[in-house]
Amino acid sequence: MAKKPEWWQMLGSPEKMIERYAFTAAVLIVLIALSLGDIFFNIFEDKILKILTYLVLLALWTHATAERTAREELWEQLKAPRAFFLKDRGAVYRAAAELLQKAREHPAATEIVLTSLRVPRWPGGETFPERERYLQEKMQILREERIPVRHIFNLPDEPSLERLLESEPGMLAKEGKGKAFLVKAFARGDDLPHIDVGAVKGIGVVFAFPDPLQRAWNAAGVRIDDPQIAEMAFRYFQALWEDPRGFLIFDRGDLKEDEIEALRRALRGEREEKIRILDGEEALYQTAGDVVEKSLRIRVYAIGRGAPRSHHVGPYRERVLKRLQEDARVELRRITSADLDEDARKYLSGLAQHPNAALKGYPGEVDAPAILIGDREVVIALGDRPTYELRHGIVIRDEKIAGMFREWFDQVLWVDSSLIPLKELRQVGLLPGALERLEGAARGVEVILDRNRDGAAFRKAREVIEQLAGPEDEILALVTYEGVPASLDQPRPAESERYRQEREAYRRALLDKARQGTAYRRVIAFRHREGRVAPGYVPDPMLDHLREMLKLRSEPGLRDLISLHWGEWRLDVHSFVVIPGKAALISLDRPSGSPAPAEARMDGVLVFYEPPRGDLVRHLEEIWRSI
Repeated sequence: MAKKPEWWQMLGSPEKMIERYAFTAAVLIVLIALSLGDIFFNIFEDKILKILTYLVLLALWTHATAERTAREELWEQLKAPRAFFLKDRGAVYRAAAELLQKAREHPAATEIVLTSLRVPRWPGGETFPERERYLQEKMQILREERIPVRHIFNLPDEPSLERLLESEPGMLAKEGKGKAFLVKAFARGDDLPHIDVGAVKGIGVVFAFPDPLQRAWNAAGVRIDDPQIAEMAFRYFQALWEDPRGFLIFDRGDLKEDEIEALRRALRGEREEKIRILDGEEALYQTAGDVVEKSLRIRVYAIGRGAPRSHHVGPYRERVLKRLQEDARVELRRITSADLDEDARKYLSGLAQHPNAALKGYPGEVDAPAILIGDREVVIALGDRPTYELRHGIVIRDEKIAGMFREWFDQVLWVDSSLIPLKELRQVGLLPGALERLEGAARGVEVILDRNRDGAAFRKAREVIEQLAGPEDEILALVTYEGVPASLDQPRPAESERYRQEREAYRRALLDKARQGTAYRRVIAFRHREGRVAPGYVPDPMLDHLREMLKLRSEPGLRDLISLHWGEWRLDVHSFVVIPGKAALISLDRPSGSPAPAEARMDGVLVFYEPPRGDLVRHLEEIWRSI
């Protein structure tokens, strides 16, 4: 069927058209009949009567048009979002049931939130048809597991908790259902706001109000069919949900026994232990897993020495991996030790498969406690001697203290430039060669030989510069030349294209660091038996790099970050680079005789890290400054 034009659709159905324009049509018919009668039969002999008749009909037509316009405006208002007053409990639950039914049938429904902020103390619970229908609609949605549902309860005593556990959470757990259902419960009594909400994102909301004089809950309410008002209700709900005093007792099909027990203690009036001793491996790893499962911001500081592996470690690691897989909102940052056995490598590789995990490695050996930081808790595990196995610890349950530890981790530990990046957030898989770099740094020295003449030494030097040199650091470079200029007839040694690319990439990295705020200082040292420097003594590629340094030094703000000096040769090495406090790189060749081999022969590089080679790094820094 052909689509009707827009002007025709605006007229509505035939019945509506007749209803809207019947009076106007009648007036027009009368006017036409009078006009024809006057023309053919001269029915208006008196002109005044004729004018008055036409004026009366015109007035009636104007009035009808105004009435029609008013009705159309009212019609448009009725199509706008509407609010309905709910006069009693039956009306409240009936509206809530209709809202849930609409959510099941509506394609725009993406989430449902519910609150029961004033659960009555009396045993059992009153039932009536409207409430039964509401519970049936809710249970059907929970069993379908299509729309996420969150429900907040405020419980007055232990019996109310037991009744709650026997209802929807308990039934769903037994059935293996409720994978899209979360329940939080409070033991706060009158301290919580008493306005209950039932909201469906994209559809509408039901507000239920208590009657304090009659001690009646959900005594009246308002239903608003407006997605924007529903969004406001979601913000109100979210503020309650994020309150750290709530207990997540049901999480997507699972009853959380530890949270239920903590809620029981709170309902009994028992104060929650702020600090608890964890004596034994089972208590330590079980508590650590519990913290992981109820936290979104997880931080792990595990740089202690390796130890014989406890059989409790495996289940704990499985819980961590499961948490990362099931909830994309979780963010894990882990600083790991460089002492990696095969199990540790396998675990890190498993963590690296999740984009919501970030990993770094500490290259030194430190006998430090392992620290796990969650949203509200901190677990500090202590290793015993001589095995360094984690057998004891403490857990601190305090949101503010956990926040302080997390800030210390993120702003102090995580940004330490001595750490070796293993995996970034939103990436999948370990960075190529990351574990090898970590283990090499842990030994304090790495040896890179350029056996294939493909620039491996320059590539390693560039990686060290890029990873370790920050805006507050210095790069102190020294290169020495000795001998006499090569004869023009002397053949130059062959260089591969890959070798030249790696050399230029390394030198570009030095200049880029200067642009980023790192001080780049270089000394060119000479030793010449004739006491002079002849043309061609310094190779052209190096001269080009020195010109780039001077050009960069002329840019605004970079003058103090670039320095270039010459000095006398004092060390039996061709070149070295020092990043004070972090690392030193020494070339493995000593060119002689001509500048061309001096440029081409970079046979390898030694990399020393601080820690543990701090003495050597400081010694080379002193030599550089003396030259």
